[in-house]
Amino acid sequence: MFLERMTWKQAGEFLKKDPVCIIPIGSTEQHGPQCALGTDFLVPRNLAERLEKMMSDEIVIVPTIPYGVCEYHMSFPGTINIGLDGLQLVLGRVASAMMSHGIKRFVVLNGHGGNTPAIQKVSLDVYHAGGIMASVDWWSLVGQLDEHFRAGGHGDRIETSAMLAVCPEAVDLSLCMPMNPGRPTEEISAKYIQVISFHGGTVGLTRDTKELAPSGWFGPYDPKDATAEEGEDMLNIAANYVKDFIPEFRKMLP
Repeated sequence: MFLERMTWKQAGEFLKKDPVCIIPIGSTEQHGPQCALGTDFLVPRNLAERLEKMMSDEIVIVPTIPYGVCEYHMSFPGTINIGLDGLQLVLGRVASAMMSHGIKRFVVLNGHGGNTPAIQKVSLDVYHAGGIMASVDWWSLVGQLDEHFRAGGHGDRIETSAMLAVCPEAVDLSLCMPMNPGRPTEEISAKYIQVISFHGGTVGLTRDTKELAPSGWFGPYDPKDATAEEGEDMLNIAANYVKDFIPEFRKMLP
C-alpha cells in the first residue's frame, strides 16, 4: 500500500500488520540528451507500483525521494544535487519517523549509484536503532540475473529502455548523440564517468561528468538501440526478485 494514499486512521490500522517499508529513491540528474532528468527516481517508483500489485498487504511504500548525490553532473542543465549530507539527513529522517510508527524492516529501491554511501550510513543507523534496512540497486540486480543486461552504464541502452517502459513520453531517441568518451592523455582513456584506463588497469578519477562523458551518457550499449520491450523485461525481473526476497527478509527480525 502507498502511504500517501492513506489517511492517518488507515495508516494506523495498516501499520499494525507489521509491513515491510519500501523506500524508492533516486536522483534528478542528466541521463544523456535523450533520457529524462527523472530517470533515477521514476524507475524505482515504477518498481514500487509493480510490487504493490503483487503484495499490497505486506508492504507500505513511502513517497519517493527524487533527489540524490550527483554533484558531478551539475554542469548539465536541470540536475539537482542535495549532496551526501542532504540525502543522509532526508533518508534518515524518513526511516526514523517510520520506526516511531512501529516499522522495523526497510527495503530501499535505489536508482542511483551515487546514493550508496548515504544509504549505507542510514542502514547502519537503523540497525543500531533495532531495525534492518536492505538496499537494491535495480540496474545491478538485473545484470546479475540476466547476462543480456550485464555491465550497463549511465544513460545507455539499459536505463533508456527502462524509461521507455516506465514513461515513454520522457524519452526522445531522436536526440541521441555519440558517446564520444574523453581521452585526457594519449595513454589514458575514459573507462567510465569517474574511472580511467591506463595500461590495462583502471584508476579512479573524480571529475565533472563532462570531462569524460561530454554527451552525458556512458556505457557499452548505445541508447539509440533502446526498446520498451527490453525495459519491461528488466523491470519484471527486478520486481519479481524483490517480491521473492521480502518474505525471506522478514525472517531476519522477530
